[in-house]
Amino acid sequence: MPADTVSAAPPAQGLKPCGESPYYLQAVAALAQQQTLVAQQDIYSSSGMKLVGKGAELDQQHFERLAQHKLSVPLDSVLSSSRAIDAAELALEADRILEHEATYARMAARTGDPLALKHGLAALRLPTPLLLRLTVMREQRPGIFGHALRTGMIAYAIAQRLGRSSAERELVLMAALFHDVGEMHTDPALLASAHDITPEERRFIHVHPLTSHVLLHAIADFPAAAATAVLQHHERLDGSGYPHGLLSEKICPLAKIVGVADVAETVLRRCGLPRLDMLTRLNQARFDHATVDALRDLIHGTQQDTQAAAPEQNAAQQLSHLAALLHAWLTLRSVFEQNTPGNNSPLLFLFERMNSIRQLVLQAGFDPDHVSSMLEVARDDPGVLLELRTMLDEMEWLQLDLANEIDRRSPLLGGPSQGALSGLMLHLRPPPVPESRAAEH
Repeated sequence: MPADTVSAAPPAQGLKPCGESPYYLQAVAALAQQQTLVAQQDIYSSSGMKLVGKGAELDQQHFERLAQHKLSVPLDSVLSSSRAIDAAELALEADRILEHEATYARMAARTGDPLALKHGLAALRLPTPLLLRLTVMREQRPGIFGHALRTGMIAYAIAQRLGRSSAERELVLMAALFHDVGEMHTDPALLASAHDITPEERRFIHVHPLTSHVLLHAIADFPAAAATAVLQHHERLDGSGYPHGLLSEKICPLAKIVGVADVAETVLRRCGLPRLDMLTRLNQARFDHATVDALRDLIHGTQQDTQAAAPEQNAAQQLSHLAALLHAWLTLRSVFEQNTPGNNSPLLFLFERMNSIRQLVLQAGFDPDHVSSMLEVARDDPGVLLELRTMLDEMEWLQLDLANEIDRRSPLLGGPSQGALSGLMLHLRPPPVPESRAAEH
């Protein structure tokens, strides 16, 4: 998922593959009320205590007992479901999406082989533990499941467009399907769209690729290359990603594809094609150019898509917010410069990101020192106005993303610059959405 959602539990519970998260246990217990779950072998605690016997059909009492112990092996490896999803069902789910969602149907058609995706899904060799986890995901966390499947569809199509081999396409599909598997260890309340994420909760964002990687690495039959792509799918070419802030050459090619597909799915679902087009144009330094070009070739919008887009109605407020941020930066920059003694300063990323925002305004054809004039220029041309509103939406996201990055790096940003950082954060966070606008979403 994109970086502005909390995606994992704290490390204490998220990085122990046998110490099941209580949230995942709750989801499995809920599944047991819908279909039969059977223990395929005796289940023991890490201390050697037998908790459930082989052949038992698990009920609520079993799960209450399991929740009190750390298990000797992951729960997925010892349970089977009476109605577990399989690769053939994944292909059928994808077929329904292609039938009902025009953007995905167009994407598949433009690959040159529309049937390859369904055949690729049906041919996947999925380890048994992951079949149960996919089943829990589909039945108990359908939002995560839908995002994973659509991300897989986009990633596979991009790999086709890039001319990747069938083996590479299989790896990228596996990585995309399970890139957010660690989110099953997250409190669902934190991932709800209506939840207002606190800065403290946001500090756990960087954990979810690590959680997913640890879970997948513990499964013997899961390809190591796909697990690495999962670990790195939130890394960005300019080093602004997480969990390790890797630069371009350190990020594996599969992760670059999954990362673009992950963002594309979220933006398409929430905002539509015009916003996705603007995002790729304004973030060229963060995403692999060939991958983005392939994506744009596959899902390039039509005039009908543009006309169907519902632009935001608060352009004046967004412009005011952007102008205030750029003006504040001119004042605060001198404070930061006094605390940036060398190329290794933890504040260098801030100069790079703020300069990038100014450059993006310039690239759009506007004066960053007189942004209020943008609305006057665009008001008489519906096409330019749509472009402006789409750009402002993306600018707002970039500002919020920078604020989140400052939160992530805050332990390294101490000293005299803290006061200036607090002042800048007030301008980076967007103003509260008016109730009338919130009701539209």
